[in-house]
Amino acid sequence: MGVLLRVFGVVCIAVGALHIALGLQADQMLGAGISEETLTNASLDSQNRFYGAQFMLVGAVAWMCGGDLERHATLFRVLMAVFFLGGLARLVSLLLLGWPAPMVQLLAASELVIPPLLLLWHARLTRARGPASRS
Repeated sequence: MGVLLRVFGVVCIAVGALHIALGLQADQMLGAGISEETLTNASLDSQNRFYGAQFMLVGAVAWMCGGDLERHATLFRVLMAVFFLGGLARLVSLLLLGWPAPMVQLLAASELVIPPLLLLWHARLTRARGPASRS
């Protein structure tokens, strides 16, 4: 599981860096239907780059957890809960504004499915190791 978390971390860091470098153009690459006028909106571009930096933090925490999951078990659970919450937040947009671009739908699905699966996997690993390794 540690290797998987480290790969996840690298991917999140790369995606965050892409958003910092490209701003709203990164979302346009996802097929988000961003107009040329929106691409020049300084406030939205600023927000997108800011959230890119925050996503890099998600990646850094995942990387750290992957290095010693037993030690960082609580942090891992919090990270998965926050990642899942991001998926739930996307559902608010879906309810208010309709379906996003297909790639964004895929991202939302992954945010709603992957954290519970990783948490279940982690719980099984923890049970298999016994009570002495629980954090």
